Amino acid sequence: MRTFLGDCAMVIVLAVTSALLGADPFFNTPAQRKMISVYGSVDDWRLQILCWWLAALLAVAAVFARHRWPLAAMLLATACAASHLLGWPAMMLVSPSPKAMLGSDLLPLDLVVLVVLYALASAAGTRRLSLAVLVTLEAGLVGIGLVGPLIDTPILTILAKTNPAKSPVDKLALADPLADVLWQALSYAVVPALLLGIAWAAGDNARTRRFHLAVLQARAADLEREQEQRTALAVATERGRITRELHDVVAHGLSVMVVQAQGAQAALHRHPERSEVALANVITTGRASLAEMRRLLGLVRADPSLAPQPSLAALPDLIERVRSSGTPVTFAIIGEPATLPAGIELSAYRIVQEALTNALKHAPPGSRCSVDLSFNPDTLHIRVADTGAGGGTPVFGNGLRGIAERVAALGGTFRAGPADHGGFEVTTVLPVAAA
Repeated sequence: MRTFLGDCAMVIVLAVTSALLGADPFFNTPAQRKMISVYGSVDDWRLQILCWWLAALLAVAAVFARHRWPLAAMLLATACAASHLLGWPAMMLVSPSPKAMLGSDLLPLDLVVLVVLYALASAAGTRRLSLAVLVTLEAGLVGIGLVGPLIDTPILTILAKTNPAKSPVDKLALADPLADVLWQALSYAVVPALLLGIAWAAGDNARTRRFHLAVLQARAADLEREQEQRTALAVATERGRITRELHDVVAHGLSVMVVQAQGAQAALHRHPERSEVALANVITTGRASLAEMRRLLGLVRADPSLAPQPSLAALPDLIERVRSSGTPVTFAIIGEPATLPAGIELSAYRIVQEALTNALKHAPPGSRCSVDLSFNPDTLHIRVADTGAGGGTPVFGNGLRGIAERVAALGGTFRAGPADHGGFEVTTVLPVAAA
């Protein structure tokens, strides 16, 4: 709506200004002004007024069509300006008399050409076309500026012969030919050509800026989508990590509780005191598992870096809980313990926890477990084995799969399967230096 109102205002201002100034002799060339001073004004301008209004309609149509059809609008605007520039010589060929004269000068309404040329140059994909139009218009203006004085003299001679009573027109027509040529060149070749070049440059700059902004917007949209994908991937990774943590905690705690409850049930009648100890261990393990679950679930709402994470220093407590369930566990450290990155220590703790949980769930009663940590300069070797039946193909549940994912994320190696001397073992090698 704003564009439509602006176009209306522009057309009205240019049309009114042209109507007020179109008959002013100031816009004629020096020779034409001298001829008008000799012959005076004509008394019949009906044909000229009709042509003027037709040109005004062309200008109006060009203004309103320039956004949708810029090339067609350029043709209409050019026709409007051409009617003003070429109207007088064309009409003189039809009726060589003073009454047929139409001032061959540009009017304010012809500024529509600049507006439409700007629209054409700023339209997408029309740079070569708009440049060709600019060159054509410039060539036409230069031609009119150079050829115009050659046309004026014969026409003025014809007018002088039609009214010899007035002063000697032959001399008047040639009174100052150099000034007439300079005026024509300045009026039609220099100033309008400069204005056309400015309009085209402004439109081309607008098109370039719009294209650059479109590229930047597309690039920003791509970056935003990429950031959203990264965020979604990070969320999925974090969810997977928390899921593995919950599985490790819940599976280990429940496995220990089940084993202890089974022992308490078996000793309920023959050794009541052992049942009490086993039940107490069930309560302790359950509380510890609940506390660990609350800690992990709290990570969803808090900063994970602020929450304490299990480390290798907590392995003795973990092994003691397994021992309290009735499963003997030996723990050995080979080499000189070193301070490891937090990610390595947490992963090592979870690997041992899940491997012991796997042994409690699948090893037959009476099996023994062993946990061995071997510290090397560049790697940490972890081995968790039991003495149960280790034949057959190992079935990878969520626990063993979680261990494999942890080790792969750290760039280590993982193996789970029957041991060489019977039983089942889980072995991993974690690169300490890479972490």
